[in-house]
Amino acid sequence: MYDYMQALQDRFFQEPRDTELQKRIKDIHHHLCDELDKQDRRKLLELIDLQGKLCEDTSLSSFIAGFRLASGIAREMELEAPYSFAKEEEERMIEALERGGVKHE
Repeated sequence: MYDYMQALQDRFFQEPRDTELQKRIKDIHHHLCDELDKQDRRKLLELIDLQGKLCEDTSLSSFIAGFRLASGIAREMELEAPYSFAKEEEERMIEALERGGVKHE
């Protein structure tokens, strides 16, 4: 099931278009890499990789939650008769007539 959800997410996911944010992240990353020694750069890259993995996992979890919600709503809608504005209006008119003392047959 997890693989299926991953495939669905891959199919429908659209990369965010916040280029200003991406540019800022790259600028800070390059600035830090220039100032850090080799060992600290490795730690920074590991931190970035772990953060990316966490974002991917969170994104997939959110996708699965949304999918389950939509699936539950679809199941509930199948159990109920389809909504009809005309039928609701008719029922409202019948109730109003009955409250007014007029019986509907």
